[in-house]
Amino acid sequence: LGRVREALALLKDEPEAVFRLQVKEDQFMDAINAALGLDLSAVAQPASDDAAASASPFAPAPTLGAVVPGQTFDVRLVLTNRSPVPVLVSDLDIRTRIRADLRAETIQPATLTYNASVLKRIRVTLPDDAPLSRPYFRREGIQQARYDVLDPADLYSPTGTPVLAARASYTVDGVPVRLDRVVRSREPQLPYGYAMREVKVVPALAVNVLARQAVVPLAAAAAPVPVDVELVNNRDGGMEGTLTLRVPDGWRADPAAATFAFARAGEKRRFRFTVSAPGLGPRDYRIEAVATSKGREYREGYSVIDKRDLESRFICRPADVAVRGVEAKVAPGLTVGYVMGVGDEVPSGIAQLGATVQLLGESDLASADLRKFDAIVTGTRAYAVREDLRTYNQRLLDYVKAGGNLIVLYNTAELDPKAFAPFPGELTLRAEEVSEEDSPVEFLAPTHPVFHHPNVITKADFDGWVEQRGTKFWSSWDPAYTPLIATWDKGQPPQAGGWLHAKYGNGHYTYFAYAFHRQLPYAVPGAYRLLANLLSLGKLYGRAETREKF
Repeated sequence: LGRVREALALLKDEPEAVFRLQVKEDQFMDAINAALGLDLSAVAQPASDDAAASASPFAPAPTLGAVVPGQTFDVRLVLTNRSPVPVLVSDLDIRTRIRADLRAETIQPATLTYNASVLKRIRVTLPDDAPLSRPYFRREGIQQARYDVLDPADLYSPTGTPVLAARASYTVDGVPVRLDRVVRSREPQLPYGYAMREVKVVPALAVNVLARQAVVPLAAAAAPVPVDVELVNNRDGGMEGTLTLRVPDGWRADPAAATFAFARAGEKRRFRFTVSAPGLGPRDYRIEAVATSKGREYREGYSVIDKRDLESRFICRPADVAVRGVEAKVAPGLTVGYVMGVGDEVPSGIAQLGATVQLLGESDLASADLRKFDAIVTGTRAYAVREDLRTYNQRLLDYVKAGGNLIVLYNTAELDPKAFAPFPGELTLRAEEVSEEDSPVEFLAPTHPVFHHPNVITKADFDGWVEQRGTKFWSSWDPAYTPLIATWDKGQPPQAGGWLHAKYGNGHYTYFAYAFHRQLPYAVPGAYRLLANLLSLGKLYGRAETREKF
């Protein structure tokens, strides 16, 4: 290590050499720290002046969740030497990527022998404007193909610089060495005990809008727009204030404001507002949720990626709702049953069209009267995860045969058309997909009623799609099925197995592998128009019309 530093001093004007030698310097320090078995513990915990109680082995382990701007807490640093080689410790300290007030105990240089430790406590007070923990990259929306880098210093790092990092500085055999560790806090993780998490900064009050996209059919522009907002208090000692919605001119929110009061950190409350949107046009509008407490406004929330044995990540989002007026009509009084698969937001999209949606459980599939539904939809990969769907699938086919309208959204090979569809087909393990969201579309049956009622579907309805066209297309099918469109990626032959329709008895069976689950959450107008036509097919073309039209 000493020789590497001598080389660094000699070659300081050679950037390539400096880069490689600095990497080697870090590697040598890692090797020395590992060989000595040095253990640096850096734990954030609630601020306390009772050092004796916190050091007692009988005291409960102090826990601390994510911290908020303005909060004061302690960081307890302990360095232990697990080797017989003595090391001279010069300091224990922490580094922050944000401006913070640090008040540290003073320790004298000490020689650590076998199993000896040195402890230092640092009190940290975050500023009121401390930046929140968030990824150093972001994009404004899914349509943006590349991320913006917020902090170039973090480029190529998986998560960015931690809020707090501890450093032990010591000397062994006359050579200075350092040992760095991320500062973590102890969080309860029942029933498994405790988890050590990297210290994160979150807003004192998180404002989470539960559905960030809303679609209003222009034919029903007077329909109210429900807005659900969840407040999460992260500040000890409680908070109180008001929650309001800021809406476009001429719109009105009911109630105009809601009051909230929290007594402790971790409390949550949900509020529902109803927004009237007169004069809605075919464009985007914005509703913003704002919580105000002690003169400070909070207009941002977050979702948490929290998995056992993995580091928690907070994904911050503005507390707003994008409302889009869409030229989409649906058959009046439509009632839809939905068999949820792995989870998607399609039921919410159906409801926004003005239809009534009921999620179907095992008892519904087993014995409910399915005739009351104008359409039944099986959700994303439902045949892969719903054993009850496979068990009672024949009841759905009987429903179709009696005049029902069954729409099967994309599935993996667990959907065997020969076993679960009214007519045979092939859905293989290597089923085709079309990944390019702007791939060309060819209408194969342009006179089919599903393209004309209640909305006239054109190629323009496939504009503005996001992420992909669709996946898990059938590779072959019985002549009883009518392929309705074809699409393809560059260099791929046309794929026609993504949208198949068959008349079965008096009803309609549709396999639809196009990505509703991706388009509807982003309010893609054409996807809503296609969905409206699929759902309306059975109601607009009943038994007599079915025999005439097909």
